[in-house]
Amino acid sequence: MTVEHHVHPAAVWPVWVGIAVAVTAVGGLAIADVLAGGVLLRAVPVWTIPVACALVAALLSLRRKHRRSPSRQVFFVTSAFSQKYWLAGLVQRLHGVLDRNGIDLVLKVPDRDYDAAAQAHHLRRIVTASRDYVGGFVLASEVHRLRPDLVEFCAELAVPVVFTDVEPFDDESRYPDNAAFVGYLSADIGTLAGHWLVAHLKPKGLPRPHVLIVASREHRDRQEQCAAVLRDGLTDVVITVHDGCAFCRSRAYDAVCSHVDLLDPGRDRLDAVFCTNDEMALGAVDALRAANSPVTADTVVIGVDGTLEVRTMIDDGTSPLRATVVQDSHRLAECAFHVLERMHNHRETSKRTILNPEVYQGRTTGGG
Repeated sequence: MTVEHHVHPAAVWPVWVGIAVAVTAVGGLAIADVLAGGVLLRAVPVWTIPVACALVAALLSLRRKHRRSPSRQVFFVTSAFSQKYWLAGLVQRLHGVLDRNGIDLVLKVPDRDYDAAAQAHHLRRIVTASRDYVGGFVLASEVHRLRPDLVEFCAELAVPVVFTDVEPFDDESRYPDNAAFVGYLSADIGTLAGHWLVAHLKPKGLPRPHVLIVASREHRDRQEQCAAVLRDGLTDVVITVHDGCAFCRSRAYDAVCSHVDLLDPGRDRLDAVFCTNDEMALGAVDALRAANSPVTADTVVIGVDGTLEVRTMIDDGTSPLRATVVQDSHRLAECAFHVLERMHNHRETSKRTILNPEVYQGRTTGGG
Protein backbone atom coordinates (compact mmCIF):
# COMPACT_ATOMS: atom_id res chain seq x y z
CA MET A 1 0.00 0.00 0.00
CA THR A 2 1.27 3.43 -0.90
CA VAL A 3 0.35 6.40 1.24
CA GLU A 4 0.56 9.81 -0.37
CA HIS A 5 1.17 12.82 1.81
CA HIS A 6 0.18 16.08 0.14
CA VAL A 7 1.81 19.27 1.38
CA HIS A 8 0.15 22.47 0.22
CA PRO A 9 2.62 25.38 0.30
CA ALA A 10 1.45 28.83 1.11
CA ALA A 11 0.36 30.75 -1.95
CA VAL A 12 3.10 32.95 -3.38
CA TRP A 13 1.80 35.92 -5.32
CA PRO A 14 3.82 37.42 -8.17
CA VAL A 15 5.46 40.72 -7.24
CA TRP A 16 3.49 42.61 -9.87
CA VAL A 17 0.22 41.48 -8.25
CA GLY A 18 1.31 43.04 -4.98
CA ILE A 19 2.18 46.26 -6.72
CA ALA A 20 -1.20 46.30 -8.42
CA VAL A 21 -2.86 45.97 -5.02
CA ALA A 22 -0.71 48.82 -3.70
CA VAL A 23 -1.62 51.07 -6.63
CA THR A 24 -5.29 50.31 -6.08
CA ALA A 25 -4.96 51.08 -2.37
CA VAL A 26 -3.23 54.40 -2.99
CA GLY A 27 -5.85 55.41 -5.53
CA GLY A 28 -8.61 54.36 -3.17
CA LEU A 29 -7.20 56.42 -0.34
CA ALA A 30 -6.99 59.47 -2.57
CA ILE A 31 -10.58 59.07 -3.74
CA ALA A 32 -11.75 58.49 -0.18
CA ASP A 33 -10.00 61.66 0.88
CA VAL A 34 -11.80 63.59 -1.85
CA LEU A 35 -15.20 62.15 -1.05
CA ALA A 36 -14.72 62.76 2.65
CA GLY A 37 -14.25 66.46 1.88
CA GLY A 38 -17.51 66.49 0.01
CA VAL A 39 -15.97 67.95 -3.12
CA LEU A 40 -15.65 65.58 -6.05
CA LEU A 41 -13.26 67.85 -7.96
CA ARG A 42 -11.02 68.57 -5.00
CA ALA A 43 -7.30 68.49 -5.83
CA VAL A 44 -5.62 65.15 -5.17
CA PRO A 45 -2.77 65.38 -2.64
CA VAL A 46 0.46 66.05 -4.48
CA TRP A 47 2.35 63.21 -2.76
CA THR A 48 0.13 60.56 -4.36
CA ILE A 49 1.01 61.45 -7.95
CA PRO A 50 4.73 60.45 -8.08
CA VAL A 51 4.08 57.42 -5.89
CA ALA A 52 1.28 56.18 -8.15
CA CYS A 53 3.33 56.82 -11.29
CA ALA A 54 6.34 54.97 -9.89
CA LEU A 55 4.21 52.01 -8.87
CA VAL A 56 2.51 51.82 -12.27
CA ALA A 57 5.88 51.97 -14.05
CA ALA A 58 7.23 49.18 -11.85
CA LEU A 59 4.10 47.12 -12.50
CA LEU A 60 4.43 47.44 -16.28
CA SER A 61 8.16 46.64 -16.16
CA LEU A 62 7.64 43.50 -14.10
CA ARG A 63 4.79 42.33 -16.29
CA ARG A 64 7.02 42.65 -19.36
CA LYS A 65 9.65 40.54 -17.63
CA HIS A 66 7.12 37.86 -16.69
CA ARG A 67 5.67 37.75 -20.20
CA ARG A 68 7.92 35.22 -21.88
CA SER A 69 8.64 35.60 -25.55
CA PRO A 70 7.63 32.44 -27.44
CA SER A 71 10.53 30.04 -28.06
CA ARG A 72 11.52 29.20 -31.62
CA GLN A 73 10.72 25.60 -32.49
CA VAL A 74 11.58 23.25 -35.34
CA PHE A 75 9.87 19.90 -35.92
CA PHE A 76 11.50 16.66 -37.07
CA VAL A 77 9.20 13.93 -38.42
CA THR A 78 11.00 10.57 -38.60
CA SER A 79 10.09 7.47 -40.59
CA ALA A 80 11.26 5.07 -37.87
CA PHE A 81 13.03 5.04 -34.52
CA SER A 82 13.07 1.60 -32.87
CA GLN A 83 16.67 0.30 -32.75
CA LYS A 84 17.73 2.74 -35.47
CA TYR A 85 21.00 3.96 -33.99
CA TRP A 86 22.14 6.01 -36.97
CA LEU A 87 18.83 7.86 -36.90
CA ALA A 88 19.17 8.45 -33.16
CA GLY A 89 22.61 9.90 -33.83
CA LEU A 90 21.18 12.22 -36.47
CA VAL A 91 18.51 13.44 -34.04
CA GLN A 92 21.18 14.10 -31.42
CA ARG A 93 23.31 16.10 -33.84
CA LEU A 94 20.33 18.08 -35.15
CA HIS A 95 19.39 18.90 -31.57
CA GLY A 96 22.91 20.15 -30.92
CA VAL A 97 22.98 22.37 -34.00
CA LEU A 98 19.57 23.84 -33.25
CA ASP A 99 20.27 24.33 -29.54
CA ARG A 100 23.40 26.35 -30.34
CA ASN A 101 21.16 28.64 -32.37
CA GLY A 102 18.50 29.03 -29.67
CA ILE A 103 15.96 26.75 -31.33
CA ASP A 104 14.05 23.87 -29.72
CA LEU A 105 13.62 20.55 -31.53
CA VAL A 106 10.20 18.84 -31.45
CA LEU A 107 10.52 15.16 -32.39
CA LYS A 108 7.61 13.32 -34.05
CA VAL A 109 8.07 9.53 -34.00
CA PRO A 110 5.58 7.23 -35.80
CA ASP A 111 3.74 4.58 -33.82
CA ARG A 112 4.96 2.05 -36.36
CA ASP A 113 8.23 2.19 -38.29
CA TYR A 114 8.01 3.02 -42.01
CA ASP A 115 4.26 3.61 -41.91
CA ALA A 116 2.98 6.35 -44.24
CA ALA A 117 -0.34 6.64 -42.37
CA ALA A 118 1.44 7.23 -39.06
CA GLN A 119 3.55 9.95 -40.65
CA ALA A 120 0.51 11.58 -42.25
CA HIS A 121 -1.05 11.84 -38.78
CA HIS A 122 1.97 13.78 -37.48
CA LEU A 123 1.96 16.04 -40.53
CA ARG A 124 -1.66 17.01 -39.86
CA ARG A 125 -0.87 17.70 -36.20
CA ILE A 126 1.97 20.00 -37.22
CA VAL A 127 -0.26 21.94 -39.62
CA THR A 128 -2.78 22.43 -36.81
CA ALA A 129 -0.05 23.94 -34.63
CA SER A 130 1.78 25.68 -37.48
CA ARG A 131 2.21 28.94 -35.54
CA ASP A 132 4.51 27.11 -33.13
CA TYR A 133 7.18 26.38 -35.75
CA VAL A 134 9.69 28.33 -37.81
CA GLY A 135 10.34 25.31 -40.02
CA GLY A 136 11.15 21.64 -39.87
CA PHE A 137 12.67 18.43 -41.20
CA VAL A 138 10.89 15.39 -42.62
CA LEU A 139 12.37 11.94 -43.13
CA ALA A 140 9.62 10.49 -45.30
CA SER A 141 8.50 6.87 -45.56
CA GLU A 142 6.67 5.11 -48.38
CA VAL A 143 6.97 8.26 -50.47
CA HIS A 144 4.92 6.79 -53.33
CA ARG A 145 1.95 6.67 -50.91
CA LEU A 146 2.78 9.76 -48.86
CA ARG A 147 3.62 12.15 -51.72
CA PRO A 148 0.15 13.76 -52.01
CA ASP A 149 0.16 14.34 -48.24
CA LEU A 150 3.61 15.92 -48.47
CA VAL A 151 2.51 18.34 -51.19
CA GLU A 152 -0.58 19.30 -49.20
CA PHE A 153 1.48 19.61 -46.02
CA CYS A 154 3.97 22.03 -47.57
CA ALA A 155 1.20 24.13 -49.13
CA GLU A 156 -0.71 24.51 -45.86
CA LEU A 157 2.30 24.97 -43.60
CA ALA A 158 4.02 27.83 -45.46
CA VAL A 159 7.22 27.63 -43.32
CA PRO A 160 10.38 25.98 -44.75
CA VAL A 161 10.53 22.17 -44.89
CA VAL A 162 13.77 20.25 -45.45
CA PHE A 163 13.46 16.61 -46.50
CA THR A 164 16.31 14.21 -45.81
CA ASP A 165 17.31 10.53 -46.12
CA VAL A 166 14.71 9.80 -48.82
CA GLU A 167 14.13 12.19 -51.71
CA PRO A 168 10.35 12.69 -51.86
CA PHE A 169 10.00 14.05 -55.41
CA ASP A 170 11.30 12.62 -58.68
CA ASP A 171 12.23 15.95 -60.21
CA GLU A 172 13.47 19.27 -58.86
CA SER A 173 10.63 21.10 -60.56
CA ARG A 174 8.08 19.16 -58.50
CA TYR A 175 9.32 20.51 -55.17
CA PRO A 176 6.97 22.98 -53.45
CA ASP A 177 8.35 26.52 -53.14
CA ASN A 178 9.02 26.09 -49.42
CA ALA A 179 10.66 22.64 -49.65
CA ALA A 180 14.17 21.29 -50.33
CA PHE A 181 16.15 18.06 -49.97
CA VAL A 182 19.47 17.52 -48.19
CA GLY A 183 21.05 14.08 -47.96
CA TYR A 184 22.78 11.08 -49.46
CA LEU A 185 21.26 9.34 -52.48
CA SER A 186 20.48 5.65 -52.05
CA ALA A 187 21.76 4.94 -55.55
CA ASP A 188 25.16 6.49 -54.73
CA ILE A 189 25.42 4.37 -51.58
CA GLY A 190 24.61 1.16 -53.47
CA THR A 191 27.05 2.03 -56.24
CA LEU A 192 29.87 2.64 -53.76
CA ALA A 193 29.19 -0.65 -51.94
CA GLY A 194 29.16 -2.49 -55.27
CA HIS A 195 32.53 -1.04 -56.31
CA TRP A 196 34.06 -2.04 -52.97
CA LEU A 197 32.82 -5.62 -53.39
CA VAL A 198 34.12 -5.84 -56.95
CA ALA A 199 37.53 -4.55 -55.84
CA HIS A 200 37.60 -7.10 -53.02
CA LEU A 201 36.36 -10.15 -54.93
CA LYS A 202 37.74 -9.73 -58.45
CA PRO A 203 41.45 -10.22 -57.58
CA LYS A 204 40.58 -13.57 -56.01
CA GLY A 205 39.57 -14.98 -59.38
CA LEU A 206 36.67 -16.90 -57.87
CA PRO A 207 34.45 -18.88 -60.24
CA ARG A 208 30.82 -17.76 -59.93
CA PRO A 209 31.28 -15.46 -56.90
CA HIS A 210 28.27 -15.56 -54.61
CA VAL A 211 26.92 -12.39 -52.93
CA LEU A 212 23.95 -12.13 -50.58
CA ILE A 213 22.27 -8.72 -50.30
CA VAL A 214 20.33 -8.21 -47.05
CA ALA A 215 18.00 -5.28 -47.50
CA SER A 216 14.73 -3.52 -46.79
CA ARG A 217 11.87 -2.38 -48.98
CA GLU A 218 12.88 1.18 -48.08
CA HIS A 219 15.87 2.57 -50.01
CA ARG A 220 15.52 0.03 -52.84
CA ASP A 221 18.15 1.85 -54.90
CA ARG A 222 20.80 0.68 -52.46
CA GLN A 223 20.38 -3.00 -53.31
CA GLU A 224 19.47 -2.45 -56.98
CA GLN A 225 22.49 -0.28 -57.76
CA CYS A 226 24.84 -2.57 -55.85
CA ALA A 227 23.56 -5.56 -57.85
CA ALA A 228 23.99 -3.65 -61.13
CA VAL A 229 27.63 -2.81 -60.32
CA LEU A 230 28.34 -6.41 -59.32
CA ARG A 231 26.94 -7.73 -62.60
CA ASP A 232 29.07 -5.27 -64.57
CA GLY A 233 32.25 -6.03 -62.65
CA LEU A 234 32.17 -9.76 -61.89
CA THR A 235 31.78 -12.57 -64.41
CA ASP A 236 28.97 -15.04 -63.66
CA VAL A 237 28.26 -13.47 -60.27
CA VAL A 238 25.42 -15.08 -58.30
CA ILE A 239 23.33 -12.51 -56.40
CA THR A 240 20.58 -13.27 -53.91
CA VAL A 241 18.51 -10.36 -52.55
CA HIS A 242 16.55 -10.67 -49.30
CA ASP A 243 14.58 -7.42 -48.93
CA GLY A 244 12.34 -8.26 -45.98
CA CYS A 245 14.68 -7.39 -43.13
CA ALA A 246 13.38 -3.83 -42.47
CA PHE A 247 16.79 -2.59 -41.24
CA CYS A 248 16.42 -4.92 -38.24
CA ARG A 249 19.37 -6.82 -36.74
CA SER A 250 17.39 -9.91 -35.72
CA ARG A 251 15.72 -10.21 -39.12
CA ALA A 252 19.10 -9.98 -40.84
CA TYR A 253 20.39 -12.71 -38.54
CA ASP A 254 17.50 -14.99 -39.53
CA ALA A 255 17.90 -14.20 -43.23
CA VAL A 256 21.62 -15.05 -43.29
CA CYS A 257 21.13 -18.22 -41.23
CA SER A 258 18.37 -19.40 -43.57
CA HIS A 259 20.47 -18.67 -46.64
CA VAL A 260 23.52 -20.52 -45.31
CA ASP A 261 21.35 -23.55 -44.47
CA LEU A 262 20.36 -23.77 -48.15
CA LEU A 263 23.97 -24.00 -49.34
CA ASP A 264 25.89 -27.27 -49.82
CA PRO A 265 29.03 -27.30 -47.64
CA GLY A 266 30.72 -29.59 -50.16
CA ARG A 267 30.46 -27.35 -53.22
CA ASP A 268 28.92 -23.96 -52.31
CA ARG A 269 30.37 -20.91 -50.62
CA LEU A 270 29.12 -17.45 -49.62
CA ASP A 271 31.74 -14.91 -50.63
CA ALA A 272 30.18 -11.66 -49.42
CA VAL A 273 27.16 -10.12 -47.72
CA PHE A 274 26.07 -6.55 -48.41
CA CYS A 275 23.67 -5.18 -45.79
CA THR A 276 21.95 -1.90 -46.57
CA ASN A 277 22.41 -0.61 -43.03
CA ASP A 278 24.83 -1.28 -40.18
CA GLU A 279 22.29 -2.84 -37.83
CA MET A 280 21.65 -5.57 -40.38
CA ALA A 281 25.42 -5.92 -40.91
CA LEU A 282 25.81 -6.68 -37.22
CA GLY A 283 23.04 -9.26 -37.49
CA ALA A 284 24.84 -10.84 -40.47
CA VAL A 285 28.06 -11.08 -38.45
CA ASP A 286 26.17 -12.76 -35.60
CA ALA A 287 24.73 -15.30 -38.06
CA LEU A 288 28.08 -16.06 -39.71
CA ARG A 289 29.70 -16.66 -36.34
CA ALA A 290 26.84 -18.94 -35.30
CA ALA A 291 26.95 -20.92 -38.57
CA ASN A 292 30.56 -22.11 -38.20
CA SER A 293 30.35 -23.63 -41.66
CA PRO A 294 32.93 -24.11 -44.43
CA VAL A 295 30.44 -22.24 -46.63
CA THR A 296 31.17 -19.01 -44.71
CA ALA A 297 34.86 -19.50 -43.97
CA ASP A 298 35.92 -16.50 -46.11
CA THR A 299 32.74 -14.43 -46.16
CA VAL A 300 33.13 -10.66 -45.86
CA VAL A 301 30.41 -8.20 -44.81
CA ILE A 302 29.92 -4.56 -45.80
CA GLY A 303 27.26 -2.33 -44.24
CA VAL A 304 25.90 1.20 -44.58
CA ASP A 305 25.86 4.16 -42.15
CA GLY A 306 29.22 4.21 -40.40
CA THR A 307 27.98 3.77 -36.83
CA LEU A 308 30.54 3.74 -34.03
CA GLU A 309 30.02 0.07 -33.16
CA VAL A 310 30.58 -1.03 -36.74
CA ARG A 311 33.66 1.15 -37.26
CA THR A 312 35.13 -0.21 -34.03
CA MET A 313 34.52 -3.78 -35.19
CA ILE A 314 36.11 -3.03 -38.56
CA ASP A 315 39.18 -1.57 -36.87
CA ASP A 316 39.48 -4.65 -34.66
CA GLY A 317 39.85 -6.79 -37.80
CA THR A 318 38.72 -10.06 -36.17
CA SER A 319 35.24 -10.32 -37.68
CA PRO A 320 33.84 -10.76 -41.20
CA LEU A 321 32.82 -7.07 -41.11
CA ARG A 322 35.32 -5.26 -43.34
CA ALA A 323 33.69 -2.02 -44.51
CA THR A 324 30.73 0.34 -44.26
CA VAL A 325 29.47 3.12 -46.51
CA VAL A 326 29.40 6.20 -44.30
CA GLN A 327 26.53 8.65 -44.11
CA ASP A 328 28.04 11.36 -41.93
CA SER A 329 25.18 12.37 -39.62
CA HIS A 330 27.11 15.38 -38.27
CA ARG A 331 27.64 16.79 -41.75
CA LEU A 332 24.05 16.01 -42.69
CA ALA A 333 22.70 17.86 -39.64
CA GLU A 334 24.86 20.93 -40.30
CA CYS A 335 23.90 21.07 -44.00
CA ALA A 336 20.20 20.53 -43.33
CA PHE A 337 20.13 23.35 -40.79
CA HIS A 338 22.05 25.64 -43.14
CA VAL A 339 19.46 25.10 -45.89
CA LEU A 340 16.56 25.57 -43.46
CA GLU A 341 18.07 28.82 -42.18
CA ARG A 342 18.57 30.20 -45.70
CA MET A 343 14.99 29.36 -46.62
CA HIS A 344 13.70 30.95 -43.42
CA ASN A 345 15.60 34.13 -44.26
CA HIS A 346 14.17 34.11 -47.82
CA ARG A 347 17.60 33.65 -49.38
CA GLU A 348 18.16 31.78 -52.62
CA THR A 349 18.61 28.07 -51.89
CA SER A 350 19.19 24.99 -54.01
CA LYS A 351 16.30 22.52 -54.06
CA ARG A 352 18.68 19.55 -53.82
CA THR A 353 21.85 19.38 -51.75
CA ILE A 354 23.48 16.00 -52.41
CA LEU A 355 26.22 14.78 -50.08
CA ASN A 356 28.88 12.27 -51.14
CA PRO A 357 29.18 9.03 -49.13
CA GLU A 358 32.54 7.43 -48.38
CA VAL A 359 33.67 3.89 -47.64
CA TYR A 360 35.19 3.27 -44.22
CA GLN A 361 37.34 0.15 -44.23
CA GLY A 362 39.47 0.78 -41.18
CA ARG A 363 43.19 0.46 -40.69
CA THR A 364 43.60 -3.27 -41.16
CA THR A 365 41.63 -4.15 -44.28
CA GLY A 366 42.41 -4.02 -47.95
CA GLY A 367 39.95 -3.81 -50.80
CA GLY A 368 38.47 -0.98 -52.87
